[in-house]
Amino acid sequence: MLFRSLLALLLLAASAAAQSRAVGFSSHWAHFDPLKAPRRPVGPSYEGLVPFRTSIPLDEYMKRKSSIPFQPLPGGPTLQTRDFTGRRTPDPAPRLPLLLAPTSSFEGVQQTNLVPPDPDIAVGPEEILMSVHSAVARFTKDGSQTNFTTYQEWFSALLPVVCPYGTQYCLFYDPSIRYDPLHGRFLIVCQSNDFIGGRTFFMISVSNGPTYAGGWRNWALPGEPNGTTPTNLVLDFPQFGYDNEAVYLSGNMFDLFNILKYAKLRILKKSELYNPATQTLTYQDFWDLKNADGTTATSLRPVCVRGRAGAPGAPGIMLNASDTANADYLTLWRILNPTSAAPTLERTTLPGLWRYTYPQFAPQLNSPARIDPGDTRIQKAILRNGVVFTARGTGYAEDPTTVTYDRIDLASNTVTLQTRISNGHFFFPAFDVPASNGPGNAVPAPLIAGTTTGENGQLAYPGIRFVKAGEDIYARTSRWGDFFGGSVDPVNGGLWVSGEYAKTRADSAGRWGTWIALFPWDTAQAFADVPPSSPFFHFVNVMKLWSITAGCSASEYCPAAPVTRGQMAVFLIRAIFGEGFSYPQAPYFSDVPATHPFFADVQKLREQGITAGCSATEYCVDRPITRWEMSVFVVRGKLKSLHGDDFQFPQTAYFTDVPASDPRFKFVQKLRELGITAGCSASAYCPADPVTREQMAVFIVRAFLN
Repeated sequence: MLFRSLLALLLLAASAAAQSRAVGFSSHWAHFDPLKAPRRPVGPSYEGLVPFRTSIPLDEYMKRKSSIPFQPLPGGPTLQTRDFTGRRTPDPAPRLPLLLAPTSSFEGVQQTNLVPPDPDIAVGPEEILMSVHSAVARFTKDGSQTNFTTYQEWFSALLPVVCPYGTQYCLFYDPSIRYDPLHGRFLIVCQSNDFIGGRTFFMISVSNGPTYAGGWRNWALPGEPNGTTPTNLVLDFPQFGYDNEAVYLSGNMFDLFNILKYAKLRILKKSELYNPATQTLTYQDFWDLKNADGTTATSLRPVCVRGRAGAPGAPGIMLNASDTANADYLTLWRILNPTSAAPTLERTTLPGLWRYTYPQFAPQLNSPARIDPGDTRIQKAILRNGVVFTARGTGYAEDPTTVTYDRIDLASNTVTLQTRISNGHFFFPAFDVPASNGPGNAVPAPLIAGTTTGENGQLAYPGIRFVKAGEDIYARTSRWGDFFGGSVDPVNGGLWVSGEYAKTRADSAGRWGTWIALFPWDTAQAFADVPPSSPFFHFVNVMKLWSITAGCSASEYCPAAPVTRGQMAVFLIRAIFGEGFSYPQAPYFSDVPATHPFFADVQKLREQGITAGCSATEYCVDRPITRWEMSVFVVRGKLKSLHGDDFQFPQTAYFTDVPASDPRFKFVQKLRELGITAGCSASAYCPADPVTREQMAVFIVRAFLN
């Protein structure tokens, strides 16, 4: 027993693992406007199965997944949760943060030329973007598809670089799509594969702003070199995440015999990637990372940050699961000083988990063909307020095909809770962490995943739990893909999900379809004077949930009261940094001495360059803040660390009472473009009006927590 305890402590200790690092660059870029893209493919398109490479040899992969499939017991699916006291208990969440049924649900992209689809989703202030292997489509939030563009069209200007032998010998696939709410950009990452020349590229597309129609910038980054050193390897399964400073790419690297050599991490500076003037994109590569047991770290999963981005200089976070049968750990990587000239990686092993292996093939109704849910890679990783939530496919002796959710506390380097969907066949979690999932919640239920099991426990056609039932058998290939999509709505805070289901067959092989659904947030009433009928209800409750406000009394919020500049400083700084932040001790302003209750927050606001005060020596702490001033504070709070005051914004005025000649015009324009405000009416912003506490809740939650 003592030996096992000592071993666990040794595994848990952080270590500077052996690592290889090199600097690289690319000057292959092009502007792209999807509204002006051609309506037909620019050349012949590849048809058939998307290439599939396994992290372990294929024969071992098939052997590990060949056991007899589990048959669910009567009663249907259940949640099994472990809180790491050794108990298995019901889900301890005090309240579900989302409604259990979607309020919006509609058809997504239908079957294209590539199988399977791997439907991913990104939701911005105005629209939904869905990506499948061959194309990206735009939808309005009421379900209308307005645009559809193949990746050959999307990256057409870079075809001479990545497809020199013609598009019939080149394929774009493995796309992931995200909306970065920290800085208001859509990102698409996929790979190109030139089958003749054997070259692969990370293909990256970044929107110029928070809308599909604002134009994009496309980059091609060679996948095989480490830095600038050629390797003769090919890229597979590119994924990405982001924080306040960087975008992190990852991929598995294979030789020409489809044998995995190692995984790669590539770090891009947001200050370059999001800058429309950048001509050459530089990056840092790390490769050949090892787990603490000496095995190769594969399918690295960088996290996406949600809310409270915090001060610059915080480490990037990345995780991976093990490819070893009966593993009981995850590996956590801290990327220290990610945008410096010499970033480093710090490895921490998170031991003591439910022992897991590759998920088994899932049976489907009325067919001997089984669905392959892939391996144990982490499919989603979301960081919110110092806690990482992961969602991954797993197999267990008692639940051979299921989804596991982990909650990881970064301060203590421990997994504090695990949940899994038991008694069925589940795969590909559609997952994100909305702001309504407060510090006390376990995971943001309902837990949505692919499945071949109904809620009654009976075998079903392949569908999406709580979203879309399968319609028929699917036998085109046993492989179902790699992931589904999930995205928080940056305006209204709910969870949008996307997934794949089996459509009614047009032939014996079957067809796939995709579906999109919205699960709105669900919060408990925090104050007696903000009832559920109030349009500000959820926003105020979320402010209380994250301790940004305690109200104006023990039971009231005083929603119509004006907000002072001092109160605004508290709201803003707590939303960005939480409560444990450092600040200058020497007062900046004569009217905010060190004894003032808002001193720390005002000092931090000034240190961050968000305000210079109302004069050279004063902050005007007790003066009500206007909607003019609020636009400046909020936009600087979001963007100043990356862009300063030099950010892009729409040139055509949204509001008749905010002319382009006003020096604060661009702040109001950006606030509207980001979906943080719709104005005080359809055509006016009311810039001189004071900001009320209920309005402040909307500004803060949309800007910093959604």
